[in-house]
Amino acid sequence: MKLKKGDKIEEITLPSIDGTTFNFEAIKGKKAMVSFYRYSSCPFCHLRINEIINKKNEFGDNFVPIAIFDCDFDDLVKNSKKHDGNITILCDDDRVYFDKYEVQNSFFRFLFGITIRVDRFFRALSKGYNPASNMSGAFLGLPADILIDENGVVEKALYGAHTANHIPMKEVIEFSNS
Repeated sequence: MKLKKGDKIEEITLPSIDGTTFNFEAIKGKKAMVSFYRYSSCPFCHLRINEIINKKNEFGDNFVPIAIFDCDFDDLVKNSKKHDGNITILCDDDRVYFDKYEVQNSFFRFLFGITIRVDRFFRALSKGYNPASNMSGAFLGLPADILIDENGVVEKALYGAHTANHIPMKEVIEFSNS
């Protein structure tokens, strides 16, 4: 089922790149943004994570950003070394939650995203995010951002129209502080 405003997320349990197992229970009482990303070395995905980390001082104290990738765990660990640990990065290599929440793949929407957001692609490359390093997972995947309140209730769900389509950072910051 695609998530929508008012739905409740009860459970997510996945391995984290820090070696622990993340359980959704750990963030009860906090606001969160759960983002579903593409493959392990996706430059759009890692650029977005970089932007989230760079905005960490603007987020509310009771806010947790969570990134979930559809890929091989070891590849994700290798490709996430540039991130400083201020975001929870999880691996759903069996697509349990990607399938449960209908996060999609699309060749045409992949091409559309690459075409209209070539600026972001080159920005990611300039930051050292190599799309071909340790590549595993949903190459044709589309992102999804889910804003969740303190009770686990979805406040907003955006299923990406293309590979670089996310909830604007300004809106995420406002949500985290509300």
